[in-house]
Amino acid sequence: MGNVIDISSAKTNVDVVKHPTRFGVTLKMGPGSASRISPTWTMAGWRLQFVRLISGDSLLLDQSAGAVFVKVIEGALASPHRRTYPAVGDVVTTRLAQPVISAGSEGALLSVYTRTPAAPPAVQQMNQLVVNGPMAEAFAWQSFEQRYNAYTPFFNGTDAHLVPGFHLLDNDGAEIAYVFFWTAGKGVDLSTHNHGNTPNPDAPAFAEVHQVLYNGTGTGGMYSTPEPGAAERHRLPMFVGEEHGPFFVITGNGTAKLRENGAVEYPWHGWQAGQDGLPGQAYDLVCAYEITAPYAKVV
Repeated sequence: MGNVIDISSAKTNVDVVKHPTRFGVTLKMGPGSASRISPTWTMAGWRLQFVRLISGDSLLLDQSAGAVFVKVIEGALASPHRRTYPAVGDVVTTRLAQPVISAGSEGALLSVYTRTPAAPPAVQQMNQLVVNGPMAEAFAWQSFEQRYNAYTPFFNGTDAHLVPGFHLLDNDGAEIAYVFFWTAGKGVDLSTHNHGNTPNPDAPAFAEVHQVLYNGTGTGGMYSTPEPGAAERHRLPMFVGEEHGPFFVITGNGTAKLRENGAVEYPWHGWQAGQDGLPGQAYDLVCAYEITAPYAKVV
């Protein structure tokens, strides 16, 4: 029988290091002889933390601190039974009300986000989303226009923003996943895309999944479409705490299918923020998990 780790009092054992060539910070979160607990960050009344449970270990969640949301990034939980991706086409909640969760036989890499009573009911201004914690200077928000205007004019004038995030690394330095946050204001379409660019060391092939922290209007969500500009869009509404199943193409053995150039094969898809007819802004706030292709397993 393994250890029961109390997340509210566990000593952190993961170093936070600025990524040498990309935005954000790195955390060594590969498997080992003991479970790994990252430091905690806060943003808009949310607590953000990453945990690697080894097989047999359990985690005592701090349900007294607020609503707890647990996302499996790699491996699996045995109790409750959860893996990295829900079924294709499904949207499921990541909120857990039970006090203790347990890793499966392969262990589990998790994000543990807690919405404390200090969290606002809606995000109306970007200055509500300041990230505090270790190396807070690495988490500076910028607009999509600022980030991508050298590559495309698509985001010019859009009220959408993103912040550098967390590169979760294996023991050999390979990237398991890049986890970061973005916002979309009312009516913003974050582009129809298919991640088809050729991967490189600073942009590895990934099979993403999204977790919603705020749905500003209650009508935002993912969509798939036959091609950019097509009137036909298949909407997949998502609400607070929910994640979606794979949008990428899956091989017969449950891995992400790769294109000839090494990118993960996707149909055209995107995120469309909603409208509510009310004055003022209400941002969607979404956590993106870009899980590197070798670690992206659909079972």
